[in-house]
Amino acid sequence: MNPAEVYLQNMVENANPIRLIIMLYDKAISCIEEAVEAIESGLEELENVKRKAENLTRVTDILIVLKASLDEEKGKEIAKNLDEIYEVLINETVRANMVNDKETLLKIKEVLEELREAWEEAERNVYGKEEVSAKADERGP
Repeated sequence: MNPAEVYLQNMVENANPIRLIIMLYDKAISCIEEAVEAIESGLEELENVKRKAENLTRVTDILIVLKASLDEEKGKEIAKNLDEIYEVLINETVRANMVNDKETLLKIKEVLEELREAWEEAERNVYGKEEVSAKADERGP
């Protein structure tokens, strides 16, 4: 494994459960950014079409994993609401992929960023500011 893979594996293995969710959000957000960049670069080029499709497939896969990981028994109303949000985001991502709708992708990214912030707040509340800050410091900028 190269150093980046070792680093990523170490981050995942040492992350708390909420941090793992945040990491999924981070990946989905970066994949949307890549897809938007591919659309902006021009879909006349096959490489951009491929990059857009691969990244939006990853976003859809991540949203499916997030949706499947919800525990409606423990999470009650919040889990139910997230389930509905993820369902809409999945459908909108698929639709935006089919019609190359950059504006919808940017709206999806905004929703994911807001949800990510909420999970970060939950992480601070559950694990305490000190531990989360220390973990962030270990990761670097």
